[in-house]
Amino acid sequence: MEEKKSEDFSKFTIGLTKLRRRRCFFWSMILIYIPTIWLSLRITHSDRQTGKVFAVWFLLIIIASLLAAAGKCPRCGNYFHVNGFIPIYLRKCLHCGLHITADKKQRKKQRKEKHLNLE
Repeated sequence: MEEKKSEDFSKFTIGLTKLRRRRCFFWSMILIYIPTIWLSLRITHSDRQTGKVFAVWFLLIIIASLLAAAGKCPRCGNYFHVNGFIPIYLRKCLHCGLHITADKKQRKKQRKEKHLNLE
């Protein structure tokens, strides 16, 4: 019986780390929206000032979404989150299926196997 060769994901670590950072920035911008607007309304008591805060947030969310969408897959070289026209922020490459944490999972598995072999 042939043993399945597992792919070495450690060579993708730099690219996947960059993608994870971009995704983290994107999701952080989404999560801070309500607290930021609420805090702005509480501090300024002004719709006009809160509108300025919203404009800054909106600019940041556009930048974050473009950065995340423009991230290239380290395995296939295509855009990780874009297949066609619309970005879809899933955890796998839309072209080759590489998981965003494939390198971390492999390292964890290797550490576990090494630990078992030492016992």
